[in-house]
Amino acid sequence: MSNQLNLFPADDFLEGEIRGAKLPDGTRIAIYNVNGAFYATDDTCTHENASLSEEGLMDGASIVCGWHFCSFEIATGEAMNSPCSEPIRTYPVTVIDGALHVEY
Repeated sequence: MSNQLNLFPADDFLEGEIRGAKLPDGTRIAIYNVNGAFYATDDTCTHENASLSEEGLMDGASIVCGWHFCSFEIATGEAMNSPCSEPIRTYPVTVIDGALHVEY
């Protein structure tokens, strides 16, 4: 059985925005609003540990790491270009009573 973390109100999260959060075990995650759909991934680039929520830029449905310009598909975590080859972990996000919840 998985756990859910209540994050923040969905209405307060603007389209194209990225926010960082922490899971109860200390894992940092990045939350994205992509055209009104919400996604969550690990916050750390798999290439050199850069924070995607603090140093990344959204490019449509992908996140580009600010350190070496690796990009990942937000919905799947797939690494899309070199020097990144390892995907980032994704987490299901749901809206419950107007609040975003991430499953972990």
